[in-house]
Amino acid sequence: MGTYYEWVADLDVTEHDAPEVGRRVVEALVARGVILPELSPDAALGGDGHPAGPAWADTVETSVSGESPWGVQVRVGRAVQDGGQFDVGSVTCPRCSATREFFGPPEEFGPTCSDEEGLGRFYAAAEAWSEGDEGSEADLECRACGVATPVVGWRAGGAALTCLAFVFWGWDELRPEALRWVADATGGHRIASGSGKI
Repeated sequence: MGTYYEWVADLDVTEHDAPEVGRRVVEALVARGVILPELSPDAALGGDGHPAGPAWADTVETSVSGESPWGVQVRVGRAVQDGGQFDVGSVTCPRCSATREFFGPPEEFGPTCSDEEGLGRFYAAAEAWSEGDEGSEADLECRACGVATPVVGWRAGGAALTCLAFVFWGWDELRPEALRWVADATGGHRIASGSGKI
């Protein structure tokens, strides 16, 4: 079965500012009644989260189960936000804008229909970056232009490398308004969002 979640990540926040910006987003969601201010180990998988508030249903298009979701976990610090299944669809080079697809037909990608080598290199660089590496281990080389640049600058389809994210555990698909509430609380930062299952 697994556990489903939605994630929303701040693409512009610095490591230094992430705790304060995270606090502002939590306050905004509490004020709207989306989450409660207290933390609970029952509101998130693998850590504490803010339980769903009385207005949680305002954040989703349709609730599949009709039941209240778990809650929202705030993740501060370098991390890869993705669907939990290593399912990044593609990456785009920040230098030449060439996109490398990781999934496709068997005649191009082999029997697994995936570019295992490319995915492996992306996740290895992303892991190095998330552990604080600023050197070549956290770089990704573009097959098109041949230049290695920091992986954090690459645009990843289905994932984001960020210092601040909000994981909505057990939530159904978030409405655009809910994403806007998060963006507004960050001060207008760019955000990325996605869904996952673990």
